[in-house]
Amino acid sequence: MENSGKVVSSRREELDALRGIAAVVVLLHHVHWMWPPPWVLPDSLLLHTPLRMIATGRAPVLFFFVLSGYVLTLAVQRRKSFRMMDWYWRRTLRLCLPIAAGLLLSLLLYQICRHHPISHQLNPFFWRAQWGQAPTWEDWFEETTLLGDVTGQGYPLDAAVWSLTHEWRISLLLPLAVIWRRVWIPTILVSAIVSMVLIFSGEVAPDVTLGRGMLNGLAATLYFILFFAAGYALAVSGARLPKGRGIRIAAWLAVFAGCSIGRDSVVLVGACALILLVSDPASRSSRLLRGGIWQELGKISYSLYITHLPVFLAVVAWFGLFMPPLEVAGLSVVSAILVATVFFWLVEMPAHRLSQFHRKTIPRPALGGDMSSS
Repeated sequence: MENSGKVVSSRREELDALRGIAAVVVLLHHVHWMWPPPWVLPDSLLLHTPLRMIATGRAPVLFFFVLSGYVLTLAVQRRKSFRMMDWYWRRTLRLCLPIAAGLLLSLLLYQICRHHPISHQLNPFFWRAQWGQAPTWEDWFEETTLLGDVTGQGYPLDAAVWSLTHEWRISLLLPLAVIWRRVWIPTILVSAIVSMVLIFSGEVAPDVTLGRGMLNGLAATLYFILFFAAGYALAVSGARLPKGRGIRIAAWLAVFAGCSIGRDSVVLVGACALILLVSDPASRSSRLLRGGIWQELGKISYSLYITHLPVFLAVVAWFGLFMPPLEVAGLSVVSAILVATVFFWLVEMPAHRLSQFHRKTIPRPALGGDMSSS
């Protein structure tokens, strides 16, 4: 993607803040996932209130998908010219270089920690999903290339990479959708039909993540297109929440339901409602999200998502046997944020600058015409 002029508007601070909040929820989910702790709340609170996001961790990831579709579409629309191959190279550099470095970090931490016994208090499901078997360079290559779970063994270096596999695949299709932006309604309808067919045919489970094997993984990607397509439709259509207190209350109720009900369709509606609520610059929720800790966490959210699981396991390996679970959990979260901050400045930002350098120095033949928003 190339810009012959300047970008029309700057980065949206409130959307960064939402990304930061979602990243923290994912962190808390994996803290909850590590132990079956004695202080755990009753199922009625964990599964039927917004705490469900921490118990299952699925809602914030689906929200990331909707938000990515929205933000990437806005970014493409703000460009005065568009170059397809440049877009692909930039996405490759910005997504895959940090992933490759994060997986190297996981491999390094495993080598450092492999002789430390894992605490018996740790949930077996957690460490079997990651570092359950000795990760290899073949695992690093498979996860770095985002090919999916080709071997059927999961992602032993970083289980969180599953969602980035889908984001990478779907982002390759996004430029085509934006070029033909007037067909956003058929795009949504086709995506919804494909998702329902995949669910009812049994090709993907209702709670699918990565999918086992290449074909099932591609079917899972087709299912998640609906969430990116919803964000894309919000951006292309220029949707705005109608004025009125009743409308805003209904939107917040949709957000509450999306956080509390274990249905992907409800999460989808809630995610769209939340984006609409904060997209109005004059709204109170938008003003509250600008600046502060949430925006800072949003800035490092990608680095945090990539690195937090290996850091959690390293902390557990070193301290899990002689520190109480609550203290280990707190140390894990603090360590993950510190490592993500360093990773952001040493890896993610250089990858971003490299993608900008590529855009400036490697010309590509332009496709389509004027990509300014209508």
